[in-house]
Amino acid sequence: MKQTPTTSPAASGEERTPVTERGRKTREGVVAAAREVFEELGFNDATMSDVAARAGVSHGTVYVYFDSKAALLAQVVAELLAEVGDYLRVVDGEDPAARIAEANLRYLQVYTRHARLLQVVEQVATSDASFAAVLAEFRARHVSRVADGIGRLQAHGLIAQDVDADIAAAALSAMVEGYARHSPGYDAEAVYPTLTKLWLRALGLNSSASVSTAQHNSNAPANRRSDRGAPREDHVDALQ
Repeated sequence: MKQTPTTSPAASGEERTPVTERGRKTREGVVAAAREVFEELGFNDATMSDVAARAGVSHGTVYVYFDSKAALLAQVVAELLAEVGDYLRVVDGEDPAARIAEANLRYLQVYTRHARLLQVVEQVATSDASFAAVLAEFRARHVSRVADGIGRLQAHGLIAQDVDADIAAAALSAMVEGYARHSPGYDAEAVYPTLTKLWLRALGLNSSASVSTAQHNSNAPANRRSDRGAPREDHVDALQ
């Protein structure tokens, strides 16, 4: 299932949707070029002329679709977060420990792939509240999904009821994000097993924990998060 792109910051200007196939392809080329330019030069040093040159279009063509550099970055961010969100969704399985391990590996991999652009967006967010809000919303949605997953495992008796699902989700997600952000040059394959062990020990899980078909129909105590009406996705995905 595709992640819905995060809404562009309202204060970032306007972007215009083309009505022809040629226009759509031109706009896509402009956005792709902008992504490369922002990664290479950063937001402050990049110009619309740089983007036009990289896309192979005139300076005016860029403004046909985006009225400001901020609006262009907003579209780049929306597509980036949708891409990251899609990659972080873990395939359902019976072993929660295996899903957590895969989620951690996927996060480290996708952060490595997009580290420079994520750094640029974080820098812009320190001075632009609209971008900060977009990132905060993305993280909040992810942490909420993780907390819902922890709640379901509690309902099946795999995690102690005295663990606060919201706090655990936020803290464990921040741990992996923090490692990825502050440990450049890491080898994801070498790092994720240790991060996963920390997750499992913090939650009281082990590698043999699983949720069987029978347990899905059990009368386990209901966790306070299970009645929120959130989508029933049996996984703990991890954008940290």
